[in-house]
Amino acid sequence: SCIGRWEEQRLSSDAAALQRGVQALRRPGCFPHGVSVSVMGFYRSGSTLLYNTARLWVALAANGSMVGGFSCPDIQRIGFGIKGRPEEGCSVVCKDHEYKDGAGQAAVMLMSHRDPFLSVCSRRMMDVFCQSNPVMLPEGGVDWPATEGAKRKCLAEPDLLKVETVNQCHILMKMQAEIYRRREEAGERVAHDMLLESYHADPATQVRAIAKAIGICDEAANDPGLVDLVVKMGDHLRERPDDEGGLTRMHSVHSDDKRKQMCSELEEYMRSDPQCAAWMDAKASAEANSFLR
Repeated sequence: SCIGRWEEQRLSSDAAALQRGVQALRRPGCFPHGVSVSVMGFYRSGSTLLYNTARLWVALAANGSMVGGFSCPDIQRIGFGIKGRPEEGCSVVCKDHEYKDGAGQAAVMLMSHRDPFLSVCSRRMMDVFCQSNPVMLPEGGVDWPATEGAKRKCLAEPDLLKVETVNQCHILMKMQAEIYRRREEAGERVAHDMLLESYHADPATQVRAIAKAIGICDEAANDPGLVDLVVKMGDHLRERPDDEGGLTRMHSVHSDDKRKQMCSELEEYMRSDPQCAAWMDAKASAEANSFLR
């Protein structure tokens, strides 16, 4: 099932408050059965929260006729949403960070973005800094002791860490640019690009916008009971990121204390680069991404 235990419990305990919304959602014409939704975004941008928001909306509407997960399938091959195929009415919600064939075939593409400093800082806390250039042995293969030594030096020396921090910012910018560029080249558009800080400020507005981007009718997308359920699912994800990880694909949420400890100098380093600084000022908006120009 694409509905988790916590969600099933809420559907049962809040059945009366949800009845009208669920009926509207499953009424013919409200939901585009067979819809394929790819959820994209650069690393640590809120794409998992976005994926689960889309997953729950579609799961509630499809009532069993959907699949979801990380890495988008070849939709043309499996036949989801393709007229005349046995799987025509089956919907899919998938998540990826790279524009692969499956993601590109989706009828609806959703994206997320976030304050670039917070994304880059999360990458630092996940220990993915200073790993792009392993030291190779003359006879081939990786020289692991030398590689680990180079990584320690990169993290310890301010000038090297500054270069790596800007590089991490550029990695995220290029990820976003590649997704937008490939989508536009296919003659399609990104249906909704969620700023994570906007979600935190007003989750209900983002939850409604995501539903409408998927193609859900206004009556269901604006239903207070359904919106409240999806918002509370997001709260549960942050409070219990390890709960049903196989379904939600949720990961740990970093604390402000850890950010202060590990990222105090990163914002200054990022702002030393004009491309990154402009993107930061625009809260990672695609319109300010110089790699898209």
